Parts: sequence; C-alpha cells; structure tokens
Amino acid sequence: MAKDYYLPRSDKKKAMWLSNFAVRLPYYAATLNITPSTLTSVQNDSKMFEYAIQLANSFSKIKKERTLFKNRLRDGPVSSTPLAVPKVSSPAPPASVPPGIFRRVTALVRKIKVNDNYTPAIGKHLDIIGPETYLDTKKIKPKLTVRFTADRTIIKYKKGKADGVDIYVDRGDGKGFNFLATDNEPDYIDPTELPNGVDSAIWKYKARYRIGDKQVGKYSNVVEVTISGTNINNR
Repeated sequence: MAKDYYLPRSDKKKAMWLSNFAVRLPYYAATLNITPSTLTSVQNDSKMFEYAIQLANSFSKIKKERTLFKNRLRDGPVSSTPLAVPKVSSPAPPASVPPGIFRRVTALVRKIKVNDNYTPAIGKHLDIIGPETYLDTKKIKPKLTVRFTADRTIIKYKKGKADGVDIYVDRGDGKGFNFLATDNEPDYIDPTELPNGVDSAIWKYKARYRIGDKQVGKYSNVVEVTISGTNINNR
C-alpha cells in the first residue's frame, strides 16, 4: 500500500513533528551512528523554528494592537486619560542556526533510512514513515474547469496522487473526441487556434487520470468553452 510523505504541510505541525523528532532521536544515536553534534543541531533547529513561529504570531498580534492604538488616538472619544502605549516584548531567542532547517532534517532522515541498523520500528517511533494511503484507481475522476484567455484555452485540474492526465478534445467539427495531450503539471494550455475563416466554435474537453503508463479511474465530466472574437463564455 502506498504511503503519504511523512513531513506535515503546515508550519505548526512541522514544528510539532520536529520537536518530537529531536526528543526521540537520541534514543537511536548509538544504533544509527548519529554524532552528538548532529543531535545538538536538530535540537537547536527545533527550538529556533518554534521561536520563529512565535515571532510571526506575536508580530500579527502587535500589529493589531498598534493599529487599534493609532485609530483610538485619531478617532476615539475625547478623554483626559492618556492611552497606554503598547509595549513590545518577546522572549530571548535560542541559539542561532543557519537557514534551511527542513532541508537539513530531511537529508538526515534519508541518511537514517539507509543505515544498516535502521528498522521500520525505529522509523515509526521517529515518525519518519508516512501514513498509509489508499487510492481507489477504479473510481478516481478528474475535475476539469476551462477558460479562454489571451487566445488560448486553459484547462485546469488537480493532479492529486496521479502522475498526470490524458486530455481529449472535441472541436465541434463532427469528429468527436480525440486525444489532445498527456499533461503532468497543471494547468494545461491548449495551443490550438480557431481555423481561418471560423468566427466562433464550441470546444469540449474531458480527461482521465494516468499513473505510470496506464490510464486509471473514470473520465471527467465534459466541460466546454465557447470562443469567438467578441464573445467569450465559459460553462
């Protein structure tokens, strides 16, 4: 069964993950030949990243407080009592670290996973094995949207866990749907222009996911775009 990436997406969850990693890593230092300097680096990275998040959050709070202070000074009710000036305070920073915290830690994880003494149990405890994910390749179905801009049709879709999509087009010429392109990086731009002498046309698109060299799942719903020199209408 396939697995998702072990590292969380959000900064908050990344900080929590790194904190747990830094706490648990020393248990396996001898087994995995991890040096004391590497352990210290991971711990310092964890503390500094948590501190950086705190700074960012406190900045947002301070900005709101100062804006309120400024607005009350400017437009607040008249009073003989002066307003208290907002104070600026922040905790002392931890030890400085160079940039690239998660580049360093992911490189360390790769090194850990190729160590001869590494086991899935260690990986699970360090939380460096992503959760199992199930992809029903019989039911997955792309969702397309289409718009016309700057003389080109743009087909938008989300790739998800697939490798890409096969896109088909019906130009309204009586030939039905024909293969247009395999695209692996959303979005796809159809380079085709209206034929000479044609003022308008309705083009229809559909797509199917591709994993490896095979199509999987169901065709998307058909989307269409009406193109003309003076009237552009997406449905």
